[in-house]
Amino acid sequence: MKKNFANLKKIILLALAVVANTAWAQTPAWQQQLERLDKEADQLYEQQDWKRLVANQKQYRKIIMAQPDSVRQEYLWDTDLSGNFYYNLACWQALAGDKRGALSTFEYYTDRVINREEIRLSHINTDSDLNSLRKEPRFVKCMERLQKWGDYKQILKDAKPYYSGLHPEGIKFRYMAPNNPDLVQLRQQFKLDSVAGSGDEISKIKNLLHWVHEVVPHDGNSDNPKIKNTAAMIELCREENRGVNCRMMAQMLTEVYLAMGFKARFVTCMPMNYVSDCHVITVVYSNTLNKWVWVDPTFDLFVMDENGTMLSIAEVRERIRNDKPLQINDYANWNHRSPQTKEYYIDHYMAKNLYYLVCMEHSRFNAETVIEGQTYRYIALMPYDKINSESSAIGWNDLRICDELLFWQSPYEE
Repeated sequence: MKKNFANLKKIILLALAVVANTAWAQTPAWQQQLERLDKEADQLYEQQDWKRLVANQKQYRKIIMAQPDSVRQEYLWDTDLSGNFYYNLACWQALAGDKRGALSTFEYYTDRVINREEIRLSHINTDSDLNSLRKEPRFVKCMERLQKWGDYKQILKDAKPYYSGLHPEGIKFRYMAPNNPDLVQLRQQFKLDSVAGSGDEISKIKNLLHWVHEVVPHDGNSDNPKIKNTAAMIELCREENRGVNCRMMAQMLTEVYLAMGFKARFVTCMPMNYVSDCHVITVVYSNTLNKWVWVDPTFDLFVMDENGTMLSIAEVRERIRNDKPLQINDYANWNHRSPQTKEYYIDHYMAKNLYYLVCMEHSRFNAETVIEGQTYRYIALMPYDKINSESSAIGWNDLRICDELLFWQSPYEE
C-alpha cells in the first residue's frame, strides 16, 4: 500500500494493509498505533517538521520490528520495511540536521536495495534533500555501489554483443493464420476491421494498439486468468471490474494483430538481474517499414526516431546503447492517469528491461492457456557471453540463443 504526501514528492511505503472495514476495537493495539503514527506523519510532513517526523518514523519502525517474523512476513511480504522507507528516513534526517543519522540510514538503505529492489538513480542523484551528504565519504561509497546496481543505461551499454550463426537447429518462429476459426471469431466479435480503419498500414497498427489499451485497464498486481485469450479476458474484466497485467495485454494485442492478418509476437523484456519487475510488449511486423515495430498496449505507446519513424526493439536497444535520439508518442499514458515521458519510460524503465528478450516460438490464439497436448516453447535472446550463465531473469527451460538475426528475422523469410 502506498501513501502519498500532499506535495507528492515523497512516498512512504506503509508497512501493512489494515482492512478498512475492521472495527477499531478488533484491530490489534500495535496496528492502531501505526495508524495514529501514519496520520501524524501526514501533518508533520506538510508542516516540514523534520525532527518530529524522524522521531515518528523511528517509532513506526520500532513497532513493526517488534512483531514476530511471521507477522512481518504476512504484512510486509518480507521481514523488514522496503528500501523506500529508509530512503525517505535518510532524507528527513538530513533535513533535520542529523547528518550522522542520515548517513547511517542511507548506508542501511543501500544494503537493503542492492540485489533486492529497483531504484531510480536519476532521482537519487538530483534529490536536493540529500545535498548536505553528497561530499561525505560514506555517502560517496554508497553512491558508487548504487551506481553499479541501478545505472540501467550503463548496464545495457556494457552488455556484450550478440553473435549471429550460433544457435540450435530446428528453431522456426510460426504465426497463426488469420483464417483460424478462433481468430475469425475474434475479428468479427469485436468488429476489428472497423477498429483498424481504412487508412494505411501504420495507421491500422496504431488504431489496433489504441483499442486494446482502451478496452481493459492495466493492473500490474492482478492475477492471471486461467483462460488467456482476448474475448475471455475482456469478459472477465467487465464482470469483475478489474484489469490485467502487461503480459495479458500484450497477448491480447498479439491476437488482435494476428486476427487482422499481421504477424505479431508478445515479447518479455527482462533486466540483467531480476528482482521484482519486467515488462511485456508486442511487436508487429510492418511491411511498409520492412521490420518489427515496438507497440506497448499498457501505455498505448510506440517508440520513434528523430524523424518520427516507428522503431523496433532491436533499434531502440542499440540507440540506447549509443545515445542516439529516441522519442515516444505524445499521448502515451497509464490508464489515463499518468502520462509517460521518454526520460522515465526509455531511459529508466525500458533501459532496465532490454537486457534479455524472450518470446514464444509459436504465436497463436490462446498462446499461454493451459491446453492438453499444446506445447509451449520459449526462445530467449541473450548477449553471447550469457548463454551458459546463471540468471535470475531467464529460466533454464528457455531455449537460449545469441543470434539476433534469427530472433528478428522477417516472418516471410523461409
